[in-house]
Formats: sequence, structure tokens, C-alpha cells
Amino acid sequence: APAAAQGPAVATLGAVQVDRDELVRQLEALPIGARAQLKGNRAGLDQWLRARLAEKALLEQARAQGWQERPELKRAFQEAQERIVLQTYLLSVSRAPDDYPGEADLRAAYESAKPQLAQPALYRVSQIFLPAALGDGDAVAAARKQALDLAKRAQAPKADFAALAKSYSQDASTRGQGGDIGYAPLAQLMPEMRPVIEQLKTDEVSAPVQSAAGFHILKLVDLRAASVAPYEQVKEELRAALRTQRQELAARAYLEGLLNAGTVSIDGAALNAAFEQTAAAAAAQPALAARAP
Repeated sequence: APAAAQGPAVATLGAVQVDRDELVRQLEALPIGARAQLKGNRAGLDQWLRARLAEKALLEQARAQGWQERPELKRAFQEAQERIVLQTYLLSVSRAPDDYPGEADLRAAYESAKPQLAQPALYRVSQIFLPAALGDGDAVAAARKQALDLAKRAQAPKADFAALAKSYSQDASTRGQGGDIGYAPLAQLMPEMRPVIEQLKTDEVSAPVQSAAGFHILKLVDLRAASVAPYEQVKEELRAALRTQRQELAARAYLEGLLNAGTVSIDGAALNAAFEQTAAAAAAQPALAARAP
């Protein structure tokens, strides 16, 4: 028979149900943002409930047929139980103290991790793009001429670069924003653009830059200098990393201590016999398959 209900039913399918306590447990396991999103997504929530009811109905069918009594499943249950017991017990005996790491440890870890915490300079760039395939000489010449003219207009005092981009740029993804590409590190920009952008000053417009796709007229809108993530921003991340590292070291030491506490003996003959038995079983599989109807 189905397991007894643990609370008011939220959804039912015949004799099976999803009760409120089960739903609460599932919701509590979700990140806060995902939980709030799901609350407003009735169709998605209904779909999850229907899928869960189907799983429970299938589980009851399997139980009614004694499926859980199959020898291979019993072995799997036992192995899963052993893994859970092992993992949770080892975690309990190797858990870092609640007050670890202290402020001094965190500060030291921050200083050591500064190279990994470095944030590259971010360039906010706008562009006017004119396509021109390299193999088409006439198209390249026409695009170059237009690019030189547009660059000259964009470099003029009080020029409206955004208006020029909206009127002439052929990059559909940025044209509507006046050519604004947004903030990006140099590594994410086209190789041909990088040395040019590095030399630009804020609000300065480049000469046309040719790439395999065409010509780019670039404007450096803003620059955020390279920096290191501040200590307070990464403090909790460092704390979690140090606690995990200490727990892993303590767990390894605990296991080594168990081994060192006694004498380990390995029966070589039994070990070889196990390999031979495994090889024989593997060799028998093709023959069994060939005889199958």
C-alpha cells in the first residue's frame, strides 16, 4: 500500500499523493531566486507535480511486484547505504572547527590568492562596422573609402558617434545602441582591435581598423582599470575554500590513521582469482548473447 501521508495533499493520482511536507522540502532545497521564479510559474509547478505523481505511481507498481527484493537491487541499496554512512561519518570526524578560519588565516589566504583575484581592465567600446570580404577587391576599396570618411566625421569636434553608428553601422547587434559593444576585457575583443583600443584615450575615435570581416571605426567610451577583487567581496568564498581544504586534509589523515593503526595484509592469490573470475564472466557474455533468441 502507498506510504501514509505526512501532511495535507497538494496533488493526488489515485492512491498516491504529493503532500505539503514533501513540497516544502523540495522548495527549501532550491535557491531563493529559483523558488521565487517557480512561485510565479504555475504551469511549471503543475508540470513538476504531475511528474512527481507519475514517479510515485511507478514506484508503487514496482513495490507491488516485489521489485525491491531483486538481489541486484539489494546489493545496490546496501552499497548506497554504506556510501552515505561512510561519507557522513567521515565528514563528522574531519569537520573543521566552527571558528576556523580566523581573520588572520583569511587575510593570509587573500594575499596569497591576489594573482587569481585580479580583474583585467575593462574597455567600453562603440563601433561603426562596414562589412567587406577580403577576396572582393572592389568591395574592400569602397568600404575603405566610406570608413575613412566616417572616421573623419566621427573625429570632428562635437561629433555624435552614436548617431553615425545608428545611421551607417552594419552590425545589427550594436547598431540600435549607437554601436555600443559594452564593457569587455581586451582578450574578448577581436585581435585586430586590441592594440588600437589600448592606445585610445577616453572619447577618442580610431582610424578605420580592417579585419577579415570588414572595417571597424572604434571609440573608447570608458575604461575601468585593472584591479583586485576587494577582501570583503571574496571573504566568504575564501572561508568556504579554506574550510573545505582543511576538511579534506583531516579526512585523509583520519583514513591514513586507521590504516596505520593495524597491519594490512593482502592475499595475492585471492586477488588474482578475482581478476580471473571477472575475465571469465566477461568472455562468457558474447556467447550468451549469441544463444539468446
